[in-house]
Amino acid sequence: MRMSKKGRKGGRARGRRHRFSYIVALIPAVIFVGLIVFLLSQPAAQPPITKITSTAEREEAPDFVLRRLTPNGLSDETFTLSSTRGRVVFLDFAWWRCPHCNNMEPVIKDLYSEFSGRGVVFVTVLLDDRQSSVSESARFVAQHEIPWTALWDEGGRVFDRYGVRATPTYVIIDGEGKIVRVLTGEQPRQVLADILNTVLG
Repeated sequence: MRMSKKGRKGGRARGRRHRFSYIVALIPAVIFVGLIVFLLSQPAAQPPITKITSTAEREEAPDFVLRRLTPNGLSDETFTLSSTRGRVVFLDFAWWRCPHCNNMEPVIKDLYSEFSGRGVVFVTVLLDDRQSSVSESARFVAQHEIPWTALWDEGGRVFDRYGVRATPTYVIIDGEGKIVRVLTGEQPRQVLADILNTVLG
């Protein structure tokens, strides 16, 4: 039986609609498989580094001069590391967006309460990563009510001088201006307290 042109056209249209429906139905499956492949190809998230490192021979802590950062913004007042010579220094390299830095600030505040009276100088150096404004870092200072010295590291120059590649990083300097310990990542309070007690003698 010969099919009319209209019938043939209708059959072809139904075939195209069927193929189109089939393709549309496959799209979610293809996306799902692609997502699984993408996720499996990503490196596993690394936990914060909590390993304590020390130098075999204590290195001189690089000197620097930075402007102070207050809860209200950048101050004209500067801080010079070498002005602390003779005292133990706890350097806290932080970034306002870093969740681990935010987690650790209450711990550092607790250490400050215990050790500032024993002569330890606490200094937080906040990273200028060209995407962070002064006001955002000032909010970090205000949010955590930081009572010790906070500094703005414009261009990350001091971060570079100390080789800081992750935040938070803690650098503990003895009274002779030598680096005693470098720690990266969230740290137990007792670990930091033990190191400070050891350096203080």
